Amino acid sequence: MNIEQHKQDGTAPLAPYVLRSIRLIAAGEQTGMSDVDGSNRNDTEDFELLIVKSGMGQGKCYLQRPGKSLSLDQEVMGCSYYRVSFVASGDAASGLLPDKQDLACAPFAKAVELLDELYRLREASDQLELFQRFVRFQELLLFLFRQNAPAAEEKETDTERYGVEASIRHIHQYYRELLTVEELASLAGIDRWKYTRLFKEATGQVPLQYLNEVRINQAKKWLASADDKLLDIALNAGFNNEYYFNRRFKQTVGISPGQYRRSRKGQLRLVAPYLEDFIVALDMLPIAQYWHAKWGKQDYLGLHHIPTFDESSGNFEALSDYKPELILLMDRYKQQQYSQCRRISSTCILREQTHNWRKLLQTVAHYFGRTELADEAIARYDFKARSASHKLSRVMKDETVAFLRISADHIIQYTDEGQGFVSTVLYGDVGLRSHSAAGAASKAYRPGMFNLSVEDLCTLNADHLFITFDKWHSQAEGKERELLGQPEWRDLPAVRNNRVYEVDFLTWLNNGIISNGKKIDDILRVLA
Repeated sequence: MNIEQHKQDGTAPLAPYVLRSIRLIAAGEQTGMSDVDGSNRNDTEDFELLIVKSGMGQGKCYLQRPGKSLSLDQEVMGCSYYRVSFVASGDAASGLLPDKQDLACAPFAKAVELLDELYRLREASDQLELFQRFVRFQELLLFLFRQNAPAAEEKETDTERYGVEASIRHIHQYYRELLTVEELASLAGIDRWKYTRLFKEATGQVPLQYLNEVRINQAKKWLASADDKLLDIALNAGFNNEYYFNRRFKQTVGISPGQYRRSRKGQLRLVAPYLEDFIVALDMLPIAQYWHAKWGKQDYLGLHHIPTFDESSGNFEALSDYKPELILLMDRYKQQQYSQCRRISSTCILREQTHNWRKLLQTVAHYFGRTELADEAIARYDFKARSASHKLSRVMKDETVAFLRISADHIIQYTDEGQGFVSTVLYGDVGLRSHSAAGAASKAYRPGMFNLSVEDLCTLNADHLFITFDKWHSQAEGKERELLGQPEWRDLPAVRNNRVYEVDFLTWLNNGIISNGKKIDDILRVLA
């Protein structure tokens, strides 16, 4: 049926390509080229794309057809890569797929942008996000089809695309030289006004922004691997002088070239209150760690030899005793405290407030040139969560779970409507079934967090209870535990059946990658 017939019938053609799954495989993770549901590749109709995101084989792209084996270099198997599984409907759809294993994939940054978005949307349930995922996947295939089509089928418009790609290759080869937009447009054979638009469509950046990023990335490599003078690195990367290099580097990366170099060597004297989870996950150590008068420190990180800094005092001038080179802060403090930090040392503020710990980890990793470590850590966590979810689904059946944060004055329940801390792990990542006390929704003071009274407890019929104690409101030692002696508590089904599990406060009320991994360990220890 042609497009005119579709118009007459009032119907749209069915989607010829359907995404089945997308996985980010960490370097060294053992995985066979089988479908995610465990079936053998030879028995499925799935196509698979393997795109190497980081490591020695970065930028390589492979297509595996149904029933075919895929021969990969050993260096690729030691890299982090995306694995995308999809089905193609009909001969016409299959005919568009390149008849080769190794695919061109340039500019690679565009492919990574699409893959990262698809991976973020892999668990989407909202209709708009599902549609967004569908569109982005079609864009990814179109991106690959256009540059891997047979030469005889190339359209005239391909000339412009290849011109832009030629200019991108020119930037990567001659970034040390003085390059102008006019020169790049001339090289591409495209009018300047049109070239800038096409370049941005292909890379997401205008030409000079892209050039600056290439130069900064080259400088990062030399800062991490050599002890050359900053002036030499600046000139070799294409900057006219050290001052301009320093300014552009800090604008792009967030810290100075010298701080970046020391962070890569583990020599940066860094303080990052309540961000230590991310710092340790990126294989770094702070010179002082967060401590709170009521909550203590994050013992689960094992930083027993690192001195503590009392964040709850509100006086950040004490940080000067540790002589930090960089202070990294969340955007949650008073202006006076930021001013105190700036008088002590270079201070970076993470302005974006987010419950998405993956995004926050990647932001912190970008500061210190450790994005590959972040990607690998996230892939390992996702693998751990998938394994835990599969195991728990077999043993929990229809049993329900609730989480309570208990203080002297409050009982707060975290439910599956929450976006951070406990909820995303307990009910999202490992897929446990939430139970809410009846009527609790009317007492919500934050999404997914309900303030319960002692009387409300009679409606809390969860099969399992995870609890942690908050000392914030305690005027005397142990005041927060008095609830455990009340009859309303002792009558709870989970209490009567000995299914109440106390967990560490800061481990469960932190939203870092390490704390979330510890949560999964705690859950498996008592439920599996």
